[in-house]
Amino acid sequence: MKKIVLLLLFFSSFAFSQNYLEDGDNLLSENKFFEAENVFRKGIKQEPDNLIFKSQLALALMKQNKNNEAEKVIVEVLKKDSLFAAALWYGGINNFSKKKPDFRKAISYFEKSYNLIDKNSGQYFGVNFFIGKSYRNLLYTEGLSYDEVSRMLETFKKYIELQPDAEDMNDTKNFIQKVEENRPGKNVGKWMVTTSSNAEKVIKKELNER
Repeated sequence: MKKIVLLLLFFSSFAFSQNYLEDGDNLLSENKFFEAENVFRKGIKQEPDNLIFKSQLALALMKQNKNNEAEKVIVEVLKKDSLFAAALWYGGINNFSKKKPDFRKAISYFEKSYNLIDKNSGQYFGVNFFIGKSYRNLLYTEGLSYDEVSRMLETFKKYIELQPDAEDMNDTKNFIQKVEENRPGKNVGKWMVTTSSNAEKVIKKELNER
């Protein structure tokens, strides 16, 4: 898969005091994530309701593996604007990529951002990849419903349509074929592809949650 740019934000219509956004984003591009964090925090002190500063702060925190802190900032942004595209995108990336991923939460964020993304941008093939990949991971760990399998296939197919030369293309195509050949019918509540030992753990978890 080609490298996905997290988000390219254009703010030409905004003039921020002391160039906090420009300075912070420049530091991010130089991999100076702690310094970028400090810049965005200074910007927020000046403009406490600036959701762009807060979203970029979340990105700076993510880059330092401060995922829990980033999540708190993302939630704060979305309380102000539930459709703030940058925060939704970062929320998906944060939960997908952290040390102990939460793929279902990642999917929730990505799905909310799905219709907000420009279909002509690289971010659009990215959101399809991340949703499909999240479902694929869940298929091997928790299991998926029939509808979830359908959504996984839909997003993976869109991904390979948009990125026919991606490095993982053959693997993705083979995976789609195997799923379509072996998926159970709608009458099966949950389908999981995994080892017998892990299946036992999942079954016990399901029973305990009922």
